[in-house]
Amino acid sequence: MYKEIIQPILNKCDSETFHDLARESLHLAELSPITLKFLEFFADKHSRFEDKRLSVNLSGLELENPLIVGAGWDKKGRAILGLWHLGFASVEVGSVTEYGQPGNPQPRLFMISSGVAINWLGFNSPGMDIVAKNLDRYKNTNIPIGISLGLNKEVEHKDAPRAYATVTKRMYEYAGYFAINVSSPNTPGLRKLQDKEYIVQLIEAVNQAMDECGARKPLFVKIAPDLTFDAIDELLQVCIDHSVTGIIASNTTINSDLKGKYGTRWKNSPGGLSGDDESYRKMTTDIITHIYRNAGDKLDIIGVGGINNAESALEKIKAGAKALQLVTAIRGEGTAVAGKINRGIAAYLDREGVSSIQEIVGIDSSK
Repeated sequence: MYKEIIQPILNKCDSETFHDLARESLHLAELSPITLKFLEFFADKHSRFEDKRLSVNLSGLELENPLIVGAGWDKKGRAILGLWHLGFASVEVGSVTEYGQPGNPQPRLFMISSGVAINWLGFNSPGMDIVAKNLDRYKNTNIPIGISLGLNKEVEHKDAPRAYATVTKRMYEYAGYFAINVSSPNTPGLRKLQDKEYIVQLIEAVNQAMDECGARKPLFVKIAPDLTFDAIDELLQVCIDHSVTGIIASNTTINSDLKGKYGTRWKNSPGGLSGDDESYRKMTTDIITHIYRNAGDKLDIIGVGGINNAESALEKIKAGAKALQLVTAIRGEGTAVAGKINRGIAAYLDREGVSSIQEIVGIDSSK
């Protein structure tokens, strides 16, 4: 129904308007149990799929299945319950900045091919106080919520640890886990914070903020797919040394040759590419494989990049990802995408006689 009826209507809107309409439609569906039940009509098989074999544990954080809505889809935290009813186990909200900021000038989100996007949103965020107010309504849902920590554009690198710590404290009560986002290509200089001298300070500041709030929650660092393996290895050691739970691999790519496949307009455009591109999917899977082989026994991996069906999800899991994040695929595949992936993974477990998804994590990277 989504691709036949809803998507053609929404495709007449520009990409960001499409996205806003989708999020607010889910928000409206949360107004009553009746509308939430109706929402499941748009999920795969018109119901929310559940299978205990798909459960995931991320350093004590229990997820019903491996699928998380990645940061960027619900920056304001307004559609958590709606997304859960569509089959996702968790939503990573944000990136959340200390103060509200509009982000980069529009237009800044483009579907450049079926299922492939380029964005240069630039951490458009209402700010931590408004996001916290939005999340108040989900306190009793027991849905794990991730908080992606972002940075206001005008904040200097030397003040970044304080800013990240401030957002951590404000969002602590809502967070099932935190993610330090230093890999968005759309805030000038942000990726520089992946360097050892900066990331150590950020991790220490966030850990200290959590300690002051009472206890540490799972903490992930989200990396760019454009890092060299040597740079990744250095970052992995920093994360291990400073008690980070794991890595989110990875953000959008700024690779100009990859973007250029879709036309000269995009080759040198700002922003990062994501979605159903074979080269991007392989790039992110190769990074997951590398991380798993070098630190899979010490760091949990959340895989991101080109996941839009059960096959691509299993590819990431077999490479070493314990959990997965989807963003662009929600637009490309529609409201049934989570259910289709979860059912597909369950069908694979049936065929292979596997009792738990955990048994196949990293099996291709262990060869």
